[in-house]
Amino acid sequence: MATSSAGLSGKCPAVFAALAAAAVAAVVGCSGRSWVNPPADVLDRTWANRRPTPDTYPDQDATTVAGLHAAFSQGQLPPVAPGRPLNVLVLSGGGKYGAYTAGVLCGWTANGTRPSFDVVTGISSGALTAVDAFLGPKYDGRLAAVYNSIRPSDLFRPRPLRGLLFGSEFATAEPLDRLLARELDDTAMADLRQAHCEGRRLFVATGNLTTLRPVIWDLGAVATSGRPDADALVRRILLAACSIPGYAPAVEFEVEVNGVRYKERHGDGGSIVQAFVRTPNGLPPGSDVYVLTAGKVYRDSLTEKPRVLKVIGATVSSTLYALYRDDAMKVYALCEVSGAKFHLVAMPRDVNVRPGSMTFDTAELRHLFAVGYQAGVNGIAWRSTPPGTEPGETITPRTGLEFVVP
Repeated sequence: MATSSAGLSGKCPAVFAALAAAAVAAVVGCSGRSWVNPPADVLDRTWANRRPTPDTYPDQDATTVAGLHAAFSQGQLPPVAPGRPLNVLVLSGGGKYGAYTAGVLCGWTANGTRPSFDVVTGISSGALTAVDAFLGPKYDGRLAAVYNSIRPSDLFRPRPLRGLLFGSEFATAEPLDRLLARELDDTAMADLRQAHCEGRRLFVATGNLTTLRPVIWDLGAVATSGRPDADALVRRILLAACSIPGYAPAVEFEVEVNGVRYKERHGDGGSIVQAFVRTPNGLPPGSDVYVLTAGKVYRDSLTEKPRVLKVIGATVSSTLYALYRDDAMKVYALCEVSGAKFHLVAMPRDVNVRPGSMTFDTAELRHLFAVGYQAGVNGIAWRSTPPGTEPGETITPRTGLEFVVP
């Protein structure tokens, strides 16, 4: 017979306190030491890998700023990164809109012009696409199968009552965990390790839910680290990359900093960063950076007077679109100071799609994949300019209420 803790504490506070203390002691005893957040002076600083790699991982923003300063303030060319030109693929987040990106990749293969990517980066749903894109056309069939048939139940299992009663998440990511275990099987992990040993790199980002800053992971380095849990850790990182904060549970990682162990909580980092470049040792001149947008550059306009909840939803959505455009501009600036070539493609404006990146519908997914596939197989119409700079995208300050549209 179960007895509620409320009833027990009301009748015998001393017994309840003793049981609570025993429970805490048991948890601490099992873990060896308590888990707490790192102190603020540690959280606010850059963490270096204790096991160094041959890669220096130059920071995208620092490289851009240094290059612009050298070029325009000191009248000299920015430093040149060593090595041969790279083919870099940058994948944004976007939920169901990732079906368009998957279609572009498969169509690009069918066109016969898709290169082997030296570096692939991904965020949110783009992190999952990044794995198959990095492993090459051999995985196009798997990529197409997932994005043509995936259902919400394949990703998350809602439990709204539990969330409301206990103030916890509204769904569990157990289905996504099982999906990752199936897709990232022994063969895929072996291919990932081989690609890393050949010098190619796969980076994905998650969001640290304590610092609210992005964390970038070198998945190949994790896979080849020799850790006994290396394969499981790769899958957990990808699980975190797609776990929407507040909706799905955070993924916990036990980390060690300066010999002290802490616990981190990670989730989808799409609200912090939407597109990024990271390479082993910089971006050599002549490199090609391909930015594949999961969706459109601008959110579709509202077609009717919206109610309050739709206004809130559209505002949040448009903020993510704006974040993506800003990140794409930073990638473009990095290309300019590095002597690399910038290429961007996005879903055409006239493609009719329902709002909401998590409204998975099989017919719509297949339509988005087909649109992307045609764009790829017909020869991708890359733009060489960042968002917000072409005709129809720039903003002119208003001087009144009368206008003309060219």
